[in-house]
Amino acid sequence: MALYLNLAQRLIDDIQAQRLPEGSRLPALRTLAKQQAVSMTTATKAYDYLQESGWIYSRPQSGYFVSNRAQIVEFPTLSNQTLERRDPRRNAPQLGYNRPSEGFAPLGIAVLSPELLPAVPLQRTLKRVTQRNAQSLLQYSDFSGTTSVRNAIAQHFRDQHFPVHAYDLIVTHCCMSAVRLAVETLTQPGDTLAVSSPCFNGLLDLLSTLSRNIIEIPLTHQGLDLDALETCMKEGRIRAALLSTNHINPLGITLPNEQKQALAELANQYQIPIIEDDIYQDLGFQKHNPMPAKYWDKHGWILWCSSISKTLSPGMRLGWCLPGRFYQQCAEFHGRTNLGTSTLIQACVAEFFATGDYRQHLQTLRPKLQQQLGQYQQFLQQQLPSEARCSQPGGGLVLWLHVPGLDTDALQREALKDGIDIRSGRCFTTHNSYQDCLRINAGWALFDADQQPTQTHQQLTQLCELIRHKVAPKTDTG
Repeated sequence: MALYLNLAQRLIDDIQAQRLPEGSRLPALRTLAKQQAVSMTTATKAYDYLQESGWIYSRPQSGYFVSNRAQIVEFPTLSNQTLERRDPRRNAPQLGYNRPSEGFAPLGIAVLSPELLPAVPLQRTLKRVTQRNAQSLLQYSDFSGTTSVRNAIAQHFRDQHFPVHAYDLIVTHCCMSAVRLAVETLTQPGDTLAVSSPCFNGLLDLLSTLSRNIIEIPLTHQGLDLDALETCMKEGRIRAALLSTNHINPLGITLPNEQKQALAELANQYQIPIIEDDIYQDLGFQKHNPMPAKYWDKHGWILWCSSISKTLSPGMRLGWCLPGRFYQQCAEFHGRTNLGTSTLIQACVAEFFATGDYRQHLQTLRPKLQQQLGQYQQFLQQQLPSEARCSQPGGGLVLWLHVPGLDTDALQREALKDGIDIRSGRCFTTHNSYQDCLRINAGWALFDADQQPTQTHQQLTQLCELIRHKVAPKTDTG
């Protein structure tokens, strides 16, 4: 074993044995090199390996810290594994899969707070592009997107060693628009798609609206049940699959590369397309972004969809689809049903990417977001009953909670009375599963710049009080 791997493994052993607890600060690189009698190169490679594996994370000007990778939390899985075809319209919970929030609702919709978005750099970018290209911004763009924004998006991912050709992209209004384009191009009302379980509630709403049926494939911290998915493909039960692979909402896990490669191989073997919703790829906490399953797709059967809604600005409404072998069908359908995306927004995003502002924004955002999620996890651990479990995501915005014995449908209704928005476990399935689970967004800070509790902190405190009350042991008064 290489010297740096030996050093990394010793640190992993210390983390797993709690000799280095979560959140503890690690020695600086020079100190580590002296302590372990190794070169700076070896120390750096060891820390790089630990970051990429999710064991530690860095904070600018602060150093290296132990992450929560050591604790693997298991959650309830799909109780019904008969691969039954389900109509999401008939099984939606009382409040719907993804109902709109009202008022200040930081714990509901998965979104970053405005404080984490680069408002000032975006304003400067918008000013530059309007001064430079005012006349052209008044025109329609190509249905597939402007050349500049497709080039910028493609270059961004090529810099991450994910080869994307600009003219293979179709620009859409958001990731959900890209997913919808793929679903409507490939399937018809009444067709069945495989989805993971639990499944992002917005996708269930979309498929319900489009009158598509689903078969839920169990998802755990070990990954997706590929045997179940292959059974559906082999027996012709599905027309397509709609899956996420990186920082999957709501569990927060990322599929192993072996599973991503297997997905590409299954799609090609059975010639059944897979629509990949990869909206959180740029919000990973490791040094390098995980690759999508599309990276291993050599035959074009995966349609890869993403956007800037979770990273840059939900209000700018810009996403994209990389449809592979289905480019022509998707482009024609997109042209018939959509008059293109705002030329102004495309020009602004292209400029923001090309200048390096987007890359700089991500480099600043990721450690802040990881630290913020850590604060949520620590708070929940202190405030919730001891049997409660919280997810340990490697990226993304959301936390998945399991509180045994808690009726989260009732909790959601009670919380709404206090103006608190959450998503009960029933919002992520058509089965009677995850009834004691819930999802909260962690994209809003719990403390302000002066370390004073925010309104979000107040709502989370109220939510924890409701949970404690609902799972408190009943006193026998008989």
